[in-house]
Amino acid sequence: MEPNSFIGTKEPASLADIEAIEREYEFTLPDDYKAHILQHNGGWPRYKSFLQLSENGEQVVRKISDFKSIKYGGTTLERSLKSLYSELHNDLVPFGTETGGDLFVLSVGPEDYGAVYYVSHESYKPPKRKEMSQPRQYGKGVSFLAPSFTAFLDGLVEGTPV
Repeated sequence: MEPNSFIGTKEPASLADIEAIEREYEFTLPDDYKAHILQHNGGWPRYKSFLQLSENGEQVVRKISDFKSIKYGGTTLERSLKSLYSELHNDLVPFGTETGGDLFVLSVGPEDYGAVYYVSHESYKPPKRKEMSQPRQYGKGVSFLAPSFTAFLDGLVEGTPV
């Protein structure tokens, strides 16, 4: 399979743009995610499907429709961080969405730094305010996808895997 390509990317983001977000929100984004943003700022991947193994052993296909851009465009990382600030755990950073509105998020927390999770808006219940800063208390409806952003990207395939 050829490497995944992206269309609809925005103007290139700079390292200074990324660092400004990190300073404002007091987290450090994983290096593999930063490298991706510097190469593909947002857009839609050619290969969209990620095969998740659920807790009961069933396979679930998660399709990412778009990646959030930094600084440029309508669905930026900055806009998402502001609008979801009171809803998402402090350690979760939204980087993409599914067509139905579900989120793909990165952990910037100490216990699972760089891991990718899926947030189902239909079953999501945010953590209580006192849990927002406790490691891995992400709330109901958040499920693990991959140990790193690179592993997530490598797991994207064309079509619907069987």
